[in-house]
Amino acid sequence: MLFRFSVVFFTLFTASAAASSDFANKQYVFHVERKTGRIDQVVILLEIGGEIKYVEKGKPKREKMGVVCNLDYIEKTLELPTDGAGTLHGVRLYRKAEAAVNVGKDQFEPKLAPEHRLIGVEVGERTTLLYSPGGSLSRQELDAIDIQVNSLLLDRMLPKGPIAVGRSWAFDKDLLAALLALDEVEESTVQAKLTQVTDVVARFELGGRLEGKADGAETDVELKGRYRFDLRAKRVDWLGMLIKEDRRASEAADGVDVVSRLQMTVRPAKEPKELAAAALKNIDLRPAAEATRLVYEFPDGGCRCKYDRRWFGDNASGVLRLIDGGKFVGQCNLVLLPKKNPNRLVSLEEFQEDVKKALGNNFGELIAAKQLLNESGYRVLRVAVDGAVPGKSEKVPIRWIYYHLADRHGHQAALTFTVERENLDRFAAADEPIVASLQFAERTAPQK
Repeated sequence: MLFRFSVVFFTLFTASAAASSDFANKQYVFHVERKTGRIDQVVILLEIGGEIKYVEKGKPKREKMGVVCNLDYIEKTLELPTDGAGTLHGVRLYRKAEAAVNVGKDQFEPKLAPEHRLIGVEVGERTTLLYSPGGSLSRQELDAIDIQVNSLLLDRMLPKGPIAVGRSWAFDKDLLAALLALDEVEESTVQAKLTQVTDVVARFELGGRLEGKADGAETDVELKGRYRFDLRAKRVDWLGMLIKEDRRASEAADGVDVVSRLQMTVRPAKEPKELAAAALKNIDLRPAAEATRLVYEFPDGGCRCKYDRRWFGDNASGVLRLIDGGKFVGQCNLVLLPKKNPNRLVSLEEFQEDVKKALGNNFGELIAAKQLLNESGYRVLRVAVDGAVPGKSEKVPIRWIYYHLADRHGHQAALTFTVERENLDRFAAADEPIVASLQFAERTAPQK
């Protein structure tokens, strides 16, 4: 994929930074004047090109992919760390959040729904979290805004003490993990350098390689970049970065061999009415469990449910896979059933027999069977069974958890959770929030 980039970015990225003789031996300290209530406008252009790597029928394959992502948001600082190393909270009002994704012959355009323009932000030592106080995001919406290099991390890219022009320092591994959305950074040669100081700005450059993990998969990353500190506004106001990544495939996601080009501009802004104290007064901006859950909905409607971010899948297939710490833990298959007379729904005893017949020789032992109600008042049948399936050398012990849900109008759905029994502790009760939150909705297309 060929990338079109602005002349300004190309000039800044390739121009050599020569230190003025007036500043050659001087030591500088850079303090960010971030205060609670600070308002910034952040504009980001991210372009990615390369290949996705995956295995199909035991054979490694590659497919061309490209992404162009445009973000424009107003960001308000809500809470600063008390010791300089704690958690930072902010809130964003997105004016633009859209992307164009091409994978092989497929095209996608994930974007943020208008009702989710207000997004909370939490930045920790190694992690960043985006969430919607106004309702759960879909996986596609999250993908459109949760990109590498969170704007609230720019302050941490500055040297911690006095430094002279031409001097370098090693980038902290935890900072690199947070910037690049990695699980961890194991080895790194990434360094930053102060290259120039004028009366108006200080310029820095960074570069190096690192080895780490993302979604449990090993990844090699090469970084090159420049960024600028505005001496009057006391903030990093521009960043340009080139990210070359070769990531192996994992149980959570395909591998990638890509080059990303990112440009970020930050400037002071006026507070919009949506971010004023009066507008935010009755909104819970803390990342509670409900706010961080994602919503799953079939493309043509029919039903929707919520799940935590360890579940991955696409809306079209009805299949979710639970990935915890990069490890595949379990799977959920969700199927909408034909509408039925509510007086003729399957009973718990009949459902147990259906499960036993479906498993056939894989059936081992009935663990539990019960009837309950979910949050919407739907009747829920739950049957848990232990059994085993053939493996490469021996049988693999499995726990199946079967659900049948029905409302008073006869809408029905079936969910099957499959977990290897050695993963039951990791799985815990990951099925319960999905079943509890499931709601039926009118279909927008004929049922197949």
